[in-house]
Amino acid sequence: MVDKLDYNEINQMVKEYLKFHGLEQTLELFQTEERTKYYNNKGSKSHQLNIVPQDIDHLQRFPGLYHLYTEDKLAEGNVSKNEEEYKMLSKQHSSVLQSARQIFSIAINCLQQLHNIKDGNSMTENLGETIDNYNIQLGKYNQILSSEGKCDRSELFSEAVMNEHKTKLNQAKQENNYKSIVEVLLSLRVNALQISPELRKNLVYELIRNDVFLLTARTKNQFLMELLDIKHKGLRHSLLALISVIVSTLKGVEYLVTNDQLIIARIIDILKEQEDGSVNQRFCVAILQKISIKEDTIAVFLEQGLIEWILSLIERSTSKEVHIFSLDFSSALLANMLHATTTHEYLIKNASKTKSLMIRILDLLKKKIPTSVLMHLLICLSYLNKEKFSQQAEQCGFADCISEFVEYYSKIPVIENENGEIDKRTVLDLCAHMFHPKDVSNDLSQTLEYNDMKPDDKIREFENEQGDLIFECFQDEEKMFE
Repeated sequence: MVDKLDYNEINQMVKEYLKFHGLEQTLELFQTEERTKYYNNKGSKSHQLNIVPQDIDHLQRFPGLYHLYTEDKLAEGNVSKNEEEYKMLSKQHSSVLQSARQIFSIAINCLQQLHNIKDGNSMTENLGETIDNYNIQLGKYNQILSSEGKCDRSELFSEAVMNEHKTKLNQAKQENNYKSIVEVLLSLRVNALQISPELRKNLVYELIRNDVFLLTARTKNQFLMELLDIKHKGLRHSLLALISVIVSTLKGVEYLVTNDQLIIARIIDILKEQEDGSVNQRFCVAILQKISIKEDTIAVFLEQGLIEWILSLIERSTSKEVHIFSLDFSSALLANMLHATTTHEYLIKNASKTKSLMIRILDLLKKKIPTSVLMHLLICLSYLNKEKFSQQAEQCGFADCISEFVEYYSKIPVIENENGEIDKRTVLDLCAHMFHPKDVSNDLSQTLEYNDMKPDDKIREFENEQGDLIFECFQDEEKMFE
């Protein structure tokens, strides 16, 4: 180990010492000798200017400065090694805890199943398949526990496991066995929810690579479109939840539109059929909001009248209770849509719709809506506050409305929670941004305006920086299987 260290650093330490104490003549003489030694050794393979000890025993014959330098470097290496070992142990600890929890959860599910069978409240026709699923899951988690968390957790979603799920899903669909379809879809989603956060992205990539929805097969969209057309409540919920998992990455969005954008259009149709705030509405909105990061999908949103639908949903929420998730994600989706160049081109061609859009959003500002939705609406307005829409802005009194809102909102008492003051300041900052946009003089994009949507490579870079994926899971989902 000691023979691998760069002992030239000792020379640098000596020079810094001489310079610090003002020993200029000694420093100059030392540098001259150093240069001479460098040129004399120029043809040698070693880059070292100093004698290098061969091992710890050999080091004992060297001056004290060598000892200090070596001990410092070895200690530095040990700290780094300890940090790596600690990270590995933490991951193993997390795996063991997670596996123990899941085994406990499976045990509870088994007990519930046994009680239901005992009481005559459960069908036993698919009991064998249910037992097989439990057996597979117990095998996975036992593998982690028996190896003290050291096993490769990617085996939990190996190609064999994926192919098994894919085969069962295809067979169940051919037999129109809705219960079995639901079980496979739930099993895939449960794996996604249970797996360690740092492995979730890999799981999504495995689902795509194994083409779980057969989108790259000869039949293209047919398999998934037929599943989406089935109106079985539990099946539709399980399917939408798994699609939401897959589109949590840009690669997943690209997978969904492998052939065309008919699947997006179908999901929008399903969205419009759902009750406000319902579980399936939430999953539909989540899917569409994630898809909207890809600009070439925006056209289908416009064609399907999604701007009108979102505004109507928010307007309805001012007179009745709608789940916050539906409102939050739909308003974020609206912001993504108004962010896109495709939408701007559409609005330029439809001036009356642009004016109506501005008026409706401005009217919503003083209504009783969640702060997160208010922020998204202000972001929407900032995207519309451009020279290209100045005529419509003037016609609807855009600037006066914002000024009146700022005056009104400034007087509202801060909500008594830890984010109240921050939320209020953010809202007012968004308003200020409309009239004092950021300086774009240093913007090198040339073809893109400030705030325009980033290209796919930038989205990928941003996605990588965000770390672990978060998948939606709601407490009231169990109602979908009643």
